[in-house]
Amino acid sequence: MSILKHLFNLGKDEKYEEAMKCFNEHDFRGAVEKFENILKTKTSSKSLHYNLSKVYISQSHRNLGIILFAMGNYSEALKEFNMALEFNQDYHELNYFIGVCLNNLGDFDGAIKSFIAVLDADPANLPARLKLGIALHNYKMWDKAIALYKNILKANPKYADIHYNLGLSYLGQGKIDEAISSFEDALEINANYLQAKVKIAISNIFQGRLENALDSLLVLSENYPNYADIHYYLGIVYSAKNEIENALESFRRAIKINPAYKDARIKLATLYCYFERIEEGIKELEEVKRLDPEDKDISIITCAIKSAVSSSSCPGENFMEIYQNMLFKDKQVVKTMPEFNRGVSISPDMSDMITIIMSISEEDRSLCEMLIPYVKDHVSMNEDYPDLHNSLGMLYLKVNRYEEAEVSFKKAVELNPNYLKARINLFHTLKILKKYEDAIKEGEYILSQDIAYPDFHCVMAELYLALKEYDKALVSVFKALNMNPQYSKANCLAGDIYKIKNDHDKAAEYYNRCLKSNPTKILQEMAENGLSTLKK
Repeated sequence: MSILKHLFNLGKDEKYEEAMKCFNEHDFRGAVEKFENILKTKTSSKSLHYNLSKVYISQSHRNLGIILFAMGNYSEALKEFNMALEFNQDYHELNYFIGVCLNNLGDFDGAIKSFIAVLDADPANLPARLKLGIALHNYKMWDKAIALYKNILKANPKYADIHYNLGLSYLGQGKIDEAISSFEDALEINANYLQAKVKIAISNIFQGRLENALDSLLVLSENYPNYADIHYYLGIVYSAKNEIENALESFRRAIKINPAYKDARIKLATLYCYFERIEEGIKELEEVKRLDPEDKDISIITCAIKSAVSSSSCPGENFMEIYQNMLFKDKQVVKTMPEFNRGVSISPDMSDMITIIMSISEEDRSLCEMLIPYVKDHVSMNEDYPDLHNSLGMLYLKVNRYEEAEVSFKKAVELNPNYLKARINLFHTLKILKKYEDAIKEGEYILSQDIAYPDFHCVMAELYLALKEYDKALVSVFKALNMNPQYSKANCLAGDIYKIKNDHDKAAEYYNRCLKSNPTKILQEMAENGLSTLKK
């Protein structure tokens, strides 16, 4: 017995088991530390546990990176993704997330290289192509970004985000009319595309069409009262129209919604100081310094204003000279062109990230539960992004929280009625919840958009069957079979429907077709049981 016990223990490694315990309990930092200790032991370099430790330390770094990425902590996420690649070069998909992190950290050249690395391995990777366009735009390579977007639109003409990004690159080039046209194309596809509406308003400001900009921004401020950018741009328009009290109020509202809105605080300080409300202006500039200690210009301006106020018997006159020479020479505060060229952050692309999470091994899928609070935070901060609502719904689906998934998908569809991915997700969720009539309505809309593949028609047949609409169920089944006569599930379903309709000959015919079409074990058993009940 002692010999057998000894042999059994040879296959064990206490340090490895401790590390795996941390990994399985999702203590990834603890797992990394313990796997590192194993990898430092030279005597174990050829052992099974050594090689397994390299695999799991890579997964631990990857999982940490995904969580940090979801939290918006791009610098730390970047470190974890790079460590994951160091231990496992096969994690090619992580180059995508590395590219997003680098872009959002301002390393646009590095982001471009990362997205190109993804495309070298998978030239058809559309998300990577889209993000490459954004990185090119941020690197001020507008010609290349525009060429890339136009190329994508040849195959995806109904992709609102591409039209929007194309408009941004036209703005970068100063081609305002072309930009507005692209934003309008985005709105034609998605009438609720808020960012496109805001950018059209900015373009109108730049072209001096202040009344047009004001009208559209006022409507937007009513529909989206908690969207800080709208109030910020309203402040710019009111400043240009010399409606100073309205301008002040708009900038204040933007800051109330987003206290860290640096540009709004600078514009507010500018107006306060220009109209000799010096103390209020200095207070805002001090807050800007606190928000961005690296901004040396603001520090110099603030010190100069304080010095002028404290040392002069006529601070107003001295301040006006400082204002003209150092602060903002444009009284109207209509510095819109820099708005066009600001770096475009790639918002946390949860849908792409979740796609990777969905594909990982079963034991890691509890990551979905861990990520839900972070994704919900992103949704609350970006309520008008249908992609985020769709992504949250996908997470809920993964952990069987179907009612919450339904709410998320419905919100995504509400924001963008043409968002087919969200509609398809909603369709399947309604089926799971046995809301068959609602599911059929979604299915009919999806089919009206020329979405046709056998699986979809088969699901429609199942819904009609559940509602006892047998003739409609047969129509859907035959649509599936016309596309693929060897579709096992459709043949089996046809057998079920004919059996219910008491047409036993037809039922037997389609059950046999199912059996001849290389079915899965489950479908084989269903067809055989169907035939068995017909004989009885």
